[in-house]
Amino acid sequence: MSNTSNLRMGMPVQVDGMLNATTPQDVFVFFDDFLSCSWAVIANGTDEAMKWKATVVAQAATGLDIMVATDNTPKECGGVLTLTSEATDNDGENLQAHGESFSIDAGYPLYMESRWRNGDVSAHEFFIGLSVVDAEILTGGTTDRIGFEMLAGALLATAEKNSSNKTIAANVTEADASWMRTAFFYDGYDTVHFYVDDDDDGDFKEIGTLKLSTTTDYVPDDMSMTPTIEAITAESAANVMYVDYVYVAQKRYKA
Repeated sequence: MSNTSNLRMGMPVQVDGMLNATTPQDVFVFFDDFLSCSWAVIANGTDEAMKWKATVVAQAATGLDIMVATDNTPKECGGVLTLTSEATDNDGENLQAHGESFSIDAGYPLYMESRWRNGDVSAHEFFIGLSVVDAEILTGGTTDRIGFEMLAGALLATAEKNSSNKTIAANVTEADASWMRTAFFYDGYDTVHFYVDDDDDGDFKEIGTLKLSTTTDYVPDDMSMTPTIEAITAESAANVMYVDYVYVAQKRYKA
């Protein structure tokens, strides 16, 4: 899998274990389109709808400014998660789905995709991907994760194993508050492919690959991880990030 011909609106279609896969017979899936309107200012550590655990990052804030479906325009009403920081450097939110249910494991292809927009590209940092349970991914550092992050205005694909990290620059220019899609795919053998749809038209472009290796590319193989979103401000001003959906699919184990 080396180019966009093997992606159909993001989902891999010509790969062993994903070819003509059906749900739930062949793959198990995590998907959140954030349709619930029950989110509000949530207390630190609160579980939301039995799916996510929400945690304040870094600062001693009393709650998280997390909302869904912030207005009634057609593009928003499908369900959009809104993450708003307080006006303090390194303040933000961490959301992790309950249960470390996904892993980069030989024989089990995995695909993850998300759609998001960042209110201030240069001053709002984030990570979206899979991670071990950790309430401070960006400020505190974590041991094992894989996905995408934005640091100092640059979008990066990232992999981290045993606290050693490798990144790939996306080399795309994102305007503030513009929708983008990011995705990565593990082929079930030895390679993770990273994709970016920088103008939100469904056309994903591969930006690079990482090999499963503990000494060079640091892909966190054989680690149980969970869907994770973290967004923090990098200035003394409040910033906002929107997440439209998070989708993960992996080949189902069959004895």
